[in-house]
Amino acid sequence: MFNKKPKKIVFLLLVCALFVSCGRAEKPEARFGTLRVFVTDGFSETPIPGARVVVPETGEAFYTGSDGMTERMRLPVIQDREYDRLLPCSLGRLTLIVFAEGYAPYMLLYVRIEADREREPIPVLLFPDDGTLPVFTVIEAPPSEWAEELVKRYR
Repeated sequence: MFNKKPKKIVFLLLVCALFVSCGRAEKPEARFGTLRVFVTDGFSETPIPGARVVVPETGEAFYTGSDGMTERMRLPVIQDREYDRLLPCSLGRLTLIVFAEGYAPYMLLYVRIEADREREPIPVLLFPDDGTLPVFTVIEAPPSEWAEELVKRYR
């Protein structure tokens, strides 16, 4: 009479392997787009070197060079699902917060980013701050084609 324990162990190992392989769902491939930010003084329009551009969604920070421009920032396309019930949009959206010594902080919300595309540099005007100015907040408009299509649907 042979021992049944090895058969049970083999069976349990096969069951475990099945659960592990089923638990590995394929993740959709991450999509990325690129953009740059051009930071200038709001009054003189001179470039601001050393400004820090933070992307809260990724935790990354980028700095402007002597020309006021960041390097190309490769950023994930985080799908905007807020209006999917009305009209889905393939673009992603991010947040940018810009800081520079002596200037009021600037926050740009709903920055559009498209997979495998580079945007034109985003201009940011910073204004000198003596500590009394609030955060300058701007909301980027949705793509005009998307807005026109949504209006057509409900006209």
